[in-house]
Amino acid sequence: MTLKIGMKQKSFSVPANLLRQWCYCPRVVYYIELTDIVANYPLWVKQGENFHQLEEKLWQRRNLSRFKLKDGKKFYNLAIRDSLYGFHGVVDMAIETHEFVYPIEFKLSASNKKRGDIMQLTAYAMLLENYFSKPSQYGFLVGAGKLLHTIEISTDRRQKVLQIVDAIRRMLTRGVKPDSNASIFQCCACEYINFCNDRL
Repeated sequence: MTLKIGMKQKSFSVPANLLRQWCYCPRVVYYIELTDIVANYPLWVKQGENFHQLEEKLWQRRNLSRFKLKDGKKFYNLAIRDSLYGFHGVVDMAIETHEFVYPIEFKLSASNKKRGDIMQLTAYAMLLENYFSKPSQYGFLVGAGKLLHTIEISTDRRQKVLQIVDAIRRMLTRGVKPDSNASIFQCCACEYINFCNDRL
């Protein structure tokens, strides 16, 4: 597997959680990183944080049968920075087995497999591989109840992560607000809608 890494990949490290925001709308990344706007986040953001904290506590005493794994070591809120790829992040949970490592993301909204969540999970898999020196072939999105999505960490997805990271880096370097590809429904749910004078 050969991944193409941009020439300016190492100029500064990009937070991996921005991939999810970029997939929702590139302008969200612009507002977060390049402005002093204080967003009023909707209720579901706090609900998501509470869900994350609850799941972390529950998984400290659960076994791994839900992931169809017999054994493995669990790591929580694992912060990793990788100079090769030029991005960093905090993995909600990681499972290390004898042969593989698996990223797990707790997502209250995981009823739908969103592109941004998959890109973020893939980025975490790439970070974990270098951190543990073990391959990561699959990751998991854990939702409420027994909801679980198994996500393949494919070569195409890895390459897309690098492309998005490169696009984020170019936008942050240039400082130019990008075009928005968000739908009207995404705009209506966005905390930055009042700052997009060409939307709605």
